[in-house]
Amino acid sequence: MKFPVFKHETAKFDTPHQHEIFDIDSEQTFDDLASLAALLCDTPIAAINFIDTHHQFNSKVGLDFQEIPLDKEFFQTYVQQDDILIIPDTLANEQFATANAVISEPYIRFYAAVPLVVSGEGEAIIGTLCVADQVPRQISPKQLTGLQYISRLIVRQLKIRRNLKEISRLNTEYTQTQTALDHSESTLQSFFESAPMMMGIVELVDNDILHISDNPKTAKFFGLTPQAMQNRLAREIGADISHLNQWINYYRQAELTQAPVKFEYTQEIPRGKVCLSATVSAIVKKHDSNQQFAYIVEDITERKQVEDELRWKETLLLSMNSVSPLALYVVDDRTDEILYFNEKLCAIWKIEHLKERMLTRELKNQDILPNCFQLITDSESFLSSCHALKFENNRSVIEDELSFTDGRIIRRFSSQIRDKNDQYFGRLYIYEDITARKQAEQKLREQATLLDIVTDAIVVQNLDNKILFWNKSAENLYGWKAEEVINQNANHLWNHEIESQQQKIYQTVFTNGYWQGELYKHQKSGAEIIVESRWNLVYDDNSIAKSILIIETDITHKKQLEQQFLRAQRMESIGTLVSGIAHDLNNVFSPILMAVHLLQNPTPNSQFSQILSIVESNAKRGANLVRQVLSFARGIQGYHTVIQVKYLITEMQQIVKQTFPKTITVNTEIQQNLSPICGDITQLDQVLINLCLNARDAMLNGGILTIIAENIWIDETYKKIHLDAQVGSYIVIKVTDTGIGIPSSILDRIFEPFFTTKEFGKGTGLGLSTVIGIIKGHGGFITVSSTLRKGTEFSVYLPAVDTQITKSLTEIATPIGNGEWILLVDDEVSILETTKTTLENNNYKVVTASNGEKATKLYNQHQDVIRIAIIDMIMPNMDGITTIHKLRKINPQLIIIAISGLITTEYLSLQQEFNHITFLSKPFTVQELLKTLDTVKK
Repeated sequence: MKFPVFKHETAKFDTPHQHEIFDIDSEQTFDDLASLAALLCDTPIAAINFIDTHHQFNSKVGLDFQEIPLDKEFFQTYVQQDDILIIPDTLANEQFATANAVISEPYIRFYAAVPLVVSGEGEAIIGTLCVADQVPRQISPKQLTGLQYISRLIVRQLKIRRNLKEISRLNTEYTQTQTALDHSESTLQSFFESAPMMMGIVELVDNDILHISDNPKTAKFFGLTPQAMQNRLAREIGADISHLNQWINYYRQAELTQAPVKFEYTQEIPRGKVCLSATVSAIVKKHDSNQQFAYIVEDITERKQVEDELRWKETLLLSMNSVSPLALYVVDDRTDEILYFNEKLCAIWKIEHLKERMLTRELKNQDILPNCFQLITDSESFLSSCHALKFENNRSVIEDELSFTDGRIIRRFSSQIRDKNDQYFGRLYIYEDITARKQAEQKLREQATLLDIVTDAIVVQNLDNKILFWNKSAENLYGWKAEEVINQNANHLWNHEIESQQQKIYQTVFTNGYWQGELYKHQKSGAEIIVESRWNLVYDDNSIAKSILIIETDITHKKQLEQQFLRAQRMESIGTLVSGIAHDLNNVFSPILMAVHLLQNPTPNSQFSQILSIVESNAKRGANLVRQVLSFARGIQGYHTVIQVKYLITEMQQIVKQTFPKTITVNTEIQQNLSPICGDITQLDQVLINLCLNARDAMLNGGILTIIAENIWIDETYKKIHLDAQVGSYIVIKVTDTGIGIPSSILDRIFEPFFTTKEFGKGTGLGLSTVIGIIKGHGGFITVSSTLRKGTEFSVYLPAVDTQITKSLTEIATPIGNGEWILLVDDEVSILETTKTTLENNNYKVVTASNGEKATKLYNQHQDVIRIAIIDMIMPNMDGITTIHKLRKINPQLIIIAISGLITTEYLSLQQEFNHITFLSKPFTVQELLKTLDTVKK
C-alpha cells in the first residue's frame, strides 16, 4: 500500500510543530494506543514516533528512553519510505544488521512501522506507529490492518487534542482582551475626564447639536457641569449662534467623507478673544441608531501668539540673513545632513549650483566637501581645527581663519548645537569674508609704520581731549610711551599749558576746522621745548566731527638759530650805525693822545703836567669806550698772540678775591694740558672781567662763582645748532654763578648794546655787547643758560691752536727808529701832524700825504728810500684799500700799516691777499705806534 508523502523534508518535519506535539511530555492516551498496538501484534515493544528535523517524540511500550535521536540509523529509515515497512529479521537485512538498536540494547530483530498521515492541503506523514520484537517473526494482514486503524486513531486524537488547545487559547485570549478592553475603557474615561482640551459626543437634531456626553473642560467653557449639559441642545446651553451652522456643516462633511475634519475659529468670551482649533469625526453607526459625532476643541490662543511671534522672528531672521555678511551652516553630526544654510554660504564657497539639491536634502555634508577642498590652501587644517567639536564635553567656540586659493581670507566660528536635553547633536559654522578687512588692516599697519617713521609727532585725540593715537615720534619728542598716554586726557598731560590759550585753540578748531601756531610745551622730564603745531578737525562719513589730528614739529633748535641770527642781524645793524661815529671819534682821540705825549716832556709846570695827564686819561677813557662799541659792532681784532688761558684765569681769580665781597666764593677748575689760543690778552681780560662783574651783581646776598676751562671738540651735530661754530678743537671757558638768574623773556636781548637790567647809573649796557664783539673777533662764540633763582652760566668757546706761546706786546720795551723813511697818509690834518711829529721825535723820517693820489706820486718819487707806509683806510676820493693796491703794484714788498677807527672784514681779507700788512686801530698811543713799527721791521 502506498501513502502520499511530502518530498521536502522540511515541510514534513514542520507538521508535528503545527500540531504542537512537542509542547508537552507523553500523554496517557498515546501510551494506551501504543499498548493496544503491542497487544494486537503480540510484541513486547511498541512505539508512536513524531519526528521533526532535530528529534522524535515517543509514546512507547517496552522501551526506557523517551526520544530516539534521528541520527540513529535504524529509525531514520521510515523517512525515505512511502509505505508500510516490515523487517522480519534485522540481522538478515544488510541495511540494518549493523544498526546500534540491533547489535545493542534493545537488540531488535523484528520491526514493523505504519506511517501517521494527516490530511489538509494534501497529505503528510508526521510520524510512525511501530512494533518490534527481540526475536525474528512475521506479522499477519489482520494485525497490519489493526495497526493502520490505530494509526488513524492516533491522528484523530492529535486533531482533538489540537482543537481543545485552540479552544483553551481562545478562552484565554478572550479573557485577556476583555481585561484590556476594560483597562482601555477606564484609561479613556480617565483621559476624557482630565483632558486639557474640550471633547465630547454629539448628535445632529433638527438643525441643532445635541450634547450626549461632554468632559469637564467643555462644561467649564460653557460655565456648566457635565451633567447639566447632558442631552441638551447647543442653543440651550449658550453656544455662539454665529458658529452653530458652521459646526453643523463640518459635522455633515465628516459624515460624508467618513474622515476627521479640522478647522479653526475665534470666539469672544468674557476674558477676551480666544483662538480655538476643532476636530470633528463621525462615529461608526450601529444598526437603527442615530449618527453620532466626536469632537475635540483645543484653545490655541497662546500657541497662535507664539506662532505669530515665531513667524515674525523667522521673517526677521530671513531678512537679516539676506543682508548679513555672515554665512551660516548647520550640520547634523549623527546623520551628516545639512540642517540649514543661507545664500551667503553658497556665495562664499561658490556652490550656487548645489543649492537646490542641498535644499531638498539630496546632498549631505560629505557631498559638498570636495567642492570646498578645491578652494582651501590647507585642507588638513580645515578639518582638524574643528575635530574638538565632536567631543560631548566641549562647549567652546572655535575661531580660526581660512586662506583660500583665490587670495580671500575667511574667518570661521565653530560651535556645538545641543537639543532641549542638552545633548550634542550638530555643529554650527559661521563664515565671514574678512579679506577687505585684512587688506585694510595691512594698509593701516603700513600707514602706522609710516606714521612711526616720520619725524613729526602725530597725536589723535577725541573731542573730550582723550588721546587715541600717539606715534613713535611723539614718544621720542615728549618722552611718554604710547601705553602711558593712550586714553589719558591731554590737558592733564600738559598741565603747564596756559588754559586760556588752550581754550582759544579749541574754539578756533571747532569754528574753522583747523589751527596752526607755535606752542611752548614740556617734556616728561620737565624740559621746555617749542613746537610748530597744526590742528585739524577729523570728520566721519556723515560729516560729523569725531576727533582732532595734531601734527607737531620740534622747532626749538630752529628758534634758537633764528634768535641767534636775528641777534646777529641786530648787532650788525647797530654796528653799522655806530661804526661811522666811532671812526670819527677815534680820529678825534688819536691826535689828542699823541699831542699829550708831545707836550709832557718840555713842560716844567707840574700843574700843567697834571692837566695834561687828565686830558690823556680822559682821551684814553673815551678811546676805550669807542673801542668797546667797535668791539661789539665789528669784532675788532687787537694784537693777537698765542696765549695760555690758565694764566688769565689765575690772575682773574686773584683780582676777584681781592675786590669782590667776602660772601662770594671763587672756584676755578682748569683742565690739565689745556690747549692754547690765539688772541689779544687785553681784550680777553676784558671778557673775563665783564662776565665776573655780571656774576657778582647777580649774587647780592653772596654765592659761588665758578670759572671752568677745558678742551672740547665741536662736531657736525653741534655746528648745525650754532651759527658761529666750526668743526674743530676749541677751549670752553664757563663762568657760572648761583645768583638770581635771567628771565627767559629778556635772555635774547642781553647782548644788545645799551640794554641793561641794572638801575640807572649802575650800568652802561655795553659790557656783554663788548664781550660778544671780542669773542667774535677771536673766531669764537658764546652761549648762555639761566634758571631763575638758581643761577646763570656763560660758556665762551674759542678756537684752540697748536702753537708755542710767545710774549705779548706788553712785555716788550718801547723801541725807537733808526732813521727809516715812512710814508704817512691820512686825510685828517690833526692826525697827520701829530703822528708826523711823534715819529720824527723817535728817530723816523716822515713824508706825508693827505690822500691816496698824492701818496702814490710821493712813493714814485721816493720809493728808493721809503720802507714803510702808514695808510688811513677811510679817505675821500681814493680810499685806503685802493691806495694799498696801487702801492703794491709799484713794490709788492712794501711794508704797510693800515690804520682806521673801524677795521672791517674786508680790510682783514687784505692781510691774506698781501704779505707785510699790519692793522692798527685808532686811537692809538705813541707806545702802541712805536711797538707796531718795531714789529713790522723785523
